[in-house]
Amino acid sequence: MADFFGRVKDKAGDLERTLKEKDRHGILAKMKEGAENVQTKLQAHAEIVGFKPIQVDGKADLISLAGNEVVDQTGRKLRGLETNATMEIAQLLLSLLHAWGMDPDLDRVCEGKLGLLRPMVPVSFGVLSKGGYMSLLLPTWQAKYADELDAEKPGNTSGSAANSLEADLPVELVRLERLTRLFTARTHWELSTTLTTNHLLAIIAMANTLMSMNNATFVPEQERTRKLHRQSTRTALSWATKVEEENEDLFTAQQAQIKQGWSLLATLHCVLLPDKVVQAGSKNFKRPQVEMMARRWQHQCLEVREAAQALLLAELGRLGPKGRKALVDSWAQFLPSYSSADTLGFPSSASQTSSQTLTIPSAQQGSASQQTSSSEYYVRKPWSVAELKRKQTTAVVLLGVIGAEFGQDVSEGSTRRRASEDQRRKSSVVEGFGIGNNNLARLTSLALTHLLLAAPSPRLPAHTPLRRAAIDLIGRGFTVWEPYLDVSKVLLGLLELCCEADKLVPSMTYGLPLTPAADSCRTARHALTLIATARPAAFITTMAREVARYNTLQQNAQALNVNLSNSVLHRAKPEILRGVELLIDKMQNEMADLLVEVVDIVLHCLDPGHLKTRGLADVFPAVCRFNQVSHCPSTRRIAVGAKNGQVALYELRSQKCQMIQAHGAAITANTFSPDGKYLSTYSCNENRLSFWQTSTGMFGLGNSQTRCIKSYSTAPIADVSRLNPMRLARLIWINNRTVSLMLADGSETRFNI
Repeated sequence: MADFFGRVKDKAGDLERTLKEKDRHGILAKMKEGAENVQTKLQAHAEIVGFKPIQVDGKADLISLAGNEVVDQTGRKLRGLETNATMEIAQLLLSLLHAWGMDPDLDRVCEGKLGLLRPMVPVSFGVLSKGGYMSLLLPTWQAKYADELDAEKPGNTSGSAANSLEADLPVELVRLERLTRLFTARTHWELSTTLTTNHLLAIIAMANTLMSMNNATFVPEQERTRKLHRQSTRTALSWATKVEEENEDLFTAQQAQIKQGWSLLATLHCVLLPDKVVQAGSKNFKRPQVEMMARRWQHQCLEVREAAQALLLAELGRLGPKGRKALVDSWAQFLPSYSSADTLGFPSSASQTSSQTLTIPSAQQGSASQQTSSSEYYVRKPWSVAELKRKQTTAVVLLGVIGAEFGQDVSEGSTRRRASEDQRRKSSVVEGFGIGNNNLARLTSLALTHLLLAAPSPRLPAHTPLRRAAIDLIGRGFTVWEPYLDVSKVLLGLLELCCEADKLVPSMTYGLPLTPAADSCRTARHALTLIATARPAAFITTMAREVARYNTLQQNAQALNVNLSNSVLHRAKPEILRGVELLIDKMQNEMADLLVEVVDIVLHCLDPGHLKTRGLADVFPAVCRFNQVSHCPSTRRIAVGAKNGQVALYELRSQKCQMIQAHGAAITANTFSPDGKYLSTYSCNENRLSFWQTSTGMFGLGNSQTRCIKSYSTAPIADVSRLNPMRLARLIWINNRTVSLMLADGSETRFNI
């Protein structure tokens, strides 16, 4: 046998050498490459139909995905793409909590596309009390609704097919199926306000989560297709055929339908459910509890937080002005009175807390009791100090949400003159945040500001949901709270929270679970963005004022023995630049009116060493979009044209600024000559172009002397061209003594010194 195998091996070697000698043009190599391509295509198609090659004991094998198990050709169970237990739990919860029967079209999508399972029997729910005890709702309540089903006439059922199907089934099964449909569509939402709130929060949070998970579904075939497609895209092949492109388009369309299904599911339970339950004949619908959603306004779980916010805003919008006014009247009595002497916002002793918070003027007490006695949002008085504090925190968040989201409309409407008695009658139904009744808005803004600026303490730690809620609501309703806020303190307090953003980058950038500090940082950054975009002028002027104060302290730092490196304005420079760049991108026209203040802030935040070797356009290109800003690297000067016709000349060497009255109207463009000796300015409103000679003392010492050496009258610009001030005109130096004025219509005019 050994001799035989030796001869076979020698024969095979001779044959291989012969084939290599004959294969001069690489025919065999091409055939081998083609075979490998065919094998790769076969493997890809096998994955599509449910087979996947894996390595088992060093050998390639094809496996079949049967049901929830992975089985190879020999019948062995393998671990590869088993269904995740978390997804199975989510499927069970969503199937039990979904309001089946509210929307038949959505029910078909849930069963066919999303993979939800329709319940076969009514479900008994339970809740956990504050003490940890469980309360179960036993199935005995079903007797009432079973009697209703028995009272219905058999002829009321629509459809002969349904009647014939029910005729073939046992009576008990038909009755149970009708009872289940009644429970999922109506009875489920008549049990308890606590159950309604928790169930809606759960289903909205899970639907939004599944919608963000690359359109996940519970249908086994579609889920396996999604997973296999995700794995195949990681090793994308360049030889994609027309059939594969069609499969890709089909997969994309299928995933879009799944995403739309989750969106419709969330919309049904967040917005449409109350109206649909009432239309189904319910007279005892238990509405969600606004206080439970307010406590979860800044929940540590982002998905629950977003669901609570969406559900609370939808419920407040559904209440209307009268309902919101009754809600405000019920909770305004628990709004704590924040003063500078309090460290937490609550008085130190329990007796002071109860006497201060629960005391209501007699005139208001009677009206409030009359309004809330008939309202379903009546809030009973707390029976303990702990419950009182909980109600106080809930009142701060709830009134802050109502004021932030609905107070602005009231304040704008109250400033208009109402001509009829009907309008005056309607104006009395307000939430209490208008200009006419500013006491509630003032107290709410003081409470939110105190929670933002209060020093960390054992009673109020640095990063809590309550403090994050105050930060978020200050940003959302800044236009409502602004008259009662110290804007400088609020902005500096928010910047203080954003100073550590660089250290929190991993959890904020890569989608990791947010730590409390990172969560507060993200909330403060979002609040700053909302404030800057809502009131850009207030943001820029306030920051410019703080920068001027910082520069004054910096000049006298040694005499005053002050360490400015620990100040907020120094540590938050990147965050300030981010806000300025955002405003320039979104609100260029508003920033054009405040260019001098903008450049003051930018020069404070930029590193002076960078401007020594690089131009302003390279260091901070956003501000150089304005034609009114020019930088001369050779002389290290920056010229900024203002709206009032002045030019601000910044000497970067001496860190001084000189204001020159160059024109009688707003400056449209200016620029330095290449050698830096001359400055050209142009004002389209004045129709004038001027040349300025700038000079300094010997060796750069002494004050800068700037004088006008020549002026030209220019042709007026058409009014149509003034619609876009950013592209109105540009000044371009051709040489050291000639400048070209280029207008938006394409015309060009040259001027010489």
